[in-house]
Amino acid sequence: MSPDRRKTAAERTGPSAAFGSARAQRSTRGQIIDSVVGAPPASVSPDLVAENPENPRREFDEEYLDSLARNMREVGQIQTATVMTRLAFLVAHPEHQEAVPTHHEYVVIDGHCRLRAARKAGIDLRITVDDSSAGTREDLLAAALSANHFRKDLTPIEEAEAIEALVAFHGSAAAVVTVLGGAVNDSWISTRRALLKLPEPIQERVAAKEVPIAIARKAGTLPREEQTAFVEAKLAERAAEQARKPKPVRGRAAAAIKKAQPQHVPAAATSTETVSPLERAPSTAASTAPQSVPEPRVESPTPDRPDTPIDWTNPDAVTAAILERCPADAVQKIAQSLLEAL
Repeated sequence: MSPDRRKTAAERTGPSAAFGSARAQRSTRGQIIDSVVGAPPASVSPDLVAENPENPRREFDEEYLDSLARNMREVGQIQTATVMTRLAFLVAHPEHQEAVPTHHEYVVIDGHCRLRAARKAGIDLRITVDDSSAGTREDLLAAALSANHFRKDLTPIEEAEAIEALVAFHGSAAAVVTVLGGAVNDSWISTRRALLKLPEPIQERVAAKEVPIAIARKAGTLPREEQTAFVEAKLAERAAEQARKPKPVRGRAAAAIKKAQPQHVPAAATSTETVSPLERAPSTAASTAPQSVPEPRVESPTPDRPDTPIDWTNPDAVTAAILERCPADAVQKIAQSLLEAL
């Protein structure tokens, strides 16, 4: 496809409805999408702009920066700084991924002194975004979806919006699969596109990971009037299923159960190496001489004592009382009942 033909197709399709307007104070993920389809902000916090690792300048005149910062604070920034979005910069310079952390949304191309002065002055930096050196917006969208270190910054809904724009540009989902070079398949694309058929409140819950993709995808295949009810019913089913599952016993309750369980005696304990002298002594029938055999010890019975009052506000005292008075299976049931009651 020739460059002229491609440009004409882009102009004919235009950005999808999902990218219709830029929203202020967007998240990093939202800024990635906004940046590759136009409508960038006119000014941003300098903390969102990284310095260009390709910049040959290493030394800056601090007196000049102080003077520039005062002038920018009092008069304003006369000339904008030219920046690229982080995504576009890394598409053009993938070797600098470590030098441009994810919390930066832009990389300064022209205006390093203005960037540093804006930081000193504590004001926003006026910018002009120019991603042209990284290719078309479709190139950037394709990069965002094909590289894992880009895709992790996108919600499922933002991925769906990017896929829809690529399908509009290239003409079919199959063509998008070819463009992305096997990074995604037909099933993944159809799943994401189905999300855009959901009502906006459901889409927001999918982006917030409150609604699983499997439920959202199925809902996207239903008539519009049935989608919300389907999602709520499936979430209720999941909640009921989770409630029926036994809760794991942890902490003191788990320690109490383990302590109350009978200890397993290894088979080696019955060998001749560990038996008592009484068990090793020969029988009187086989012995020709009387043997001196120690008498077995008999524990004297403990006299009955009245129960000690339990301090029910002391967890250790209550635990000790339960372990002393209850068998192991009862202790386990008590622990389970307490966990279910919390």
